Amino acid sequence: MDKIEKLAQLRENLVDDIELRHNNRLNIALENLEKDVVDIANELPQRQGKLFEARLAVEIRPKLKQAIDKHYVLWADNTVREYDKVAKLVVANMKDLPIPAKFKTLTEIDIQTITNLKRLKFTGFLDIATETTNALADNVYSSTIAGKSFSDMQKELQQRINGVYIKADVDEIDELVEFVATTTDEVARKKAIDRLHTFYGADRTGENMRKYSKQLAHDSLMEFDGQFTKAKAAEAGLTNFLYYGDIIGDSRPFCINNRGKIFSEDELRDKWSSESWKGKSTSDPFISRGGYNCRHHLQPTDPSWYNENGDLII
Repeated sequence: MDKIEKLAQLRENLVDDIELRHNNRLNIALENLEKDVVDIANELPQRQGKLFEARLAVEIRPKLKQAIDKHYVLWADNTVREYDKVAKLVVANMKDLPIPAKFKTLTEIDIQTITNLKRLKFTGFLDIATETTNALADNVYSSTIAGKSFSDMQKELQQRINGVYIKADVDEIDELVEFVATTTDEVARKKAIDRLHTFYGADRTGENMRKYSKQLAHDSLMEFDGQFTKAKAAEAGLTNFLYYGDIIGDSRPFCINNRGKIFSEDELRDKWSSESWKGKSTSDPFISRGGYNCRHHLQPTDPSWYNENGDLII
């Protein structure tokens, strides 16, 4: 592994560590949010196991928003704040490259770029928060009007947050979902939910906060890494990039075919725009690379740093 590859690997390691922390904190935040939402719904009067006060069902929305702000929006804010660590590593990596010293520091322009990117990424999480608040409030109201049982409504609220209360195509998922929905053993219930979150997070179906937040957390972090790296490279006049990252079972053809290759910016854009593959996004190769959930990086480099055999000489 040469110096350029090592610098790319450092970025990959940091991003992986940050993402793991994000996901662990998301699990805790949504577990606490689910509990608070159920408690809020339980405050509504019931008659024969059903809600009946439509006016109170409408008035529940501010309480739901408050709970989402307390747990989810706070998690999102802390998540975006950690992007600073990625920016610092990108700048630190620049110090190992043969470029003018003025490009090896965090400038005022960099700080403004970081602030703008963080604000943009945070907006995506706020959209999920607003959509979920509306969905939960609408569910409580419609359930009240329709005379749905409180227990059925509760499961739907939990499903909208954590996505573990519906059927799937994997036997163990179905068994765990059924267990979660029926058990009275809270310790065993938590263990079942943890297993669903840990092993089957990508396999659950239906719209839920966890599913979209996990993907958005990954994509936003990788997009920030790519966008800020591209900005620093442009400052230093670096227009060539190593396509770096591991190949895994669901790696896309674009990533498989280009991993380990060096492209000029124009070459990469031409290649990216001229090819099609499943999962490709409509944005930009420096933002999304192979597409949604892609784990590859573009590391700045320069052709003059290699000899005629392609070996790095810096």
